[in-house]
Amino acid sequence: MKLITLTSILFVLTVQFVFSQTCKTNADAANVPGKYQTAAEYPWPAVRAEYFKNLTVAADKAAAKQVLAQIEKTEAQSHTGFTLTGGNWQNYYTTNGYGYYAAVKLGQYYFESSLHEYFCLNGKLKPNDEAATILRIYVNTVPVNTLNRFLDNPFGSSMGEYDFGFQYQDWKNHKSANVNDPLISLFTYFSCNNAQLIKAINSGEGYFQDVAEKDIKPNNRNNFIYRYWFVKKKDIPVLVPVSRKAYLQSLLEYYEREKLYFPKLMATLTSNHDKGIEHNYGNWEADVNDKIAKVKKALSDNSENWLQQQAVINKLEDAAQNYKAQLKERTNYNRFWAFYDNTNKGQPLYTINPGYFKTNNANAASPQLITASFRYVSMPLSLSIMNNFSKNFDFEGLQKLLH
Repeated sequence: MKLITLTSILFVLTVQFVFSQTCKTNADAANVPGKYQTAAEYPWPAVRAEYFKNLTVAADKAAAKQVLAQIEKTEAQSHTGFTLTGGNWQNYYTTNGYGYYAAVKLGQYYFESSLHEYFCLNGKLKPNDEAATILRIYVNTVPVNTLNRFLDNPFGSSMGEYDFGFQYQDWKNHKSANVNDPLISLFTYFSCNNAQLIKAINSGEGYFQDVAEKDIKPNNRNNFIYRYWFVKKKDIPVLVPVSRKAYLQSLLEYYEREKLYFPKLMATLTSNHDKGIEHNYGNWEADVNDKIAKVKKALSDNSENWLQQQAVINKLEDAAQNYKAQLKERTNYNRFWAFYDNTNKGQPLYTINPGYFKTNNANAASPQLITASFRYVSMPLSLSIMNNFSKNFDFEGLQKLLH
């Protein structure tokens, strides 16, 4: 407690020093020496107290704490000799809890550094509460939320508006929507429209950037650019293609869950006196049986060679086909129409390589995959920090953390 109090006092003194400085323009603010603030110096004690809250096992908390400390140390070493001006580079930790990749339970957490730039307000220097330049280093996570223009979970992770747990493999023993249990196959798939991103994830070499250099407008503060590095085990791909056969079989598994889902949903909507029940869900059994028949026909009518080719989907085109056929939307989710290999908007399907992630009996938080994501803007200060990180960060040091 004494350490936390002392750290907070030091931060307040630093802020007061910044606030006390006078300035005339933001150009003056850009030349003021900046400050590096560690996660232990994060100004809000309540946030620091919950750094490891979402990891419920003591061994996982200890492992995450050790790994994040090493990541922070490695990041600090990357700006040795780099002169920071114009803002504070502020660190903190976050734990997301647990997730499953290929049925392996993993503790998921990340380190963050963010640049809080100084600006001049009424002749006084102030640090901005918001940050445009942010580094996040994720452990056991691929950040689909910021990569979703290229990499996505096209089928989501739930059956629909009302969650009865039927999307989980062991639905009978699933207790709560807040618990991340293994999902049925359909909900574990990734779609990707960028071969370079798949190469970066599976090779661990170089980086992937979501905006080409030629398309970056200089001195633009409004458009974020993301650069990603994937630190992985050598010679083992993280993502592997989903075959047409596997995809079709996963649809059948999903449709069997719909047979459990719709009666439960109908009962719930009836108790809620929902007037749209008949319009939206009437004759759902016929729709589900028709979906099953179409998939079974695709499985039986095609050769094994055809079935083993990678599945390429287009959910927008599938929805358009449903509309043209005047099918009810809510009972025809994930209806199979065709594969879209030779279309511009076809998206190949991938899944986690079952040979990549391994069950670790010691703790679930042992790092098996690390993703560094650097968000920046094309302003001089942001660019200088990003370029210094790209040049000097020790990615090989991160790889040594992998188990």
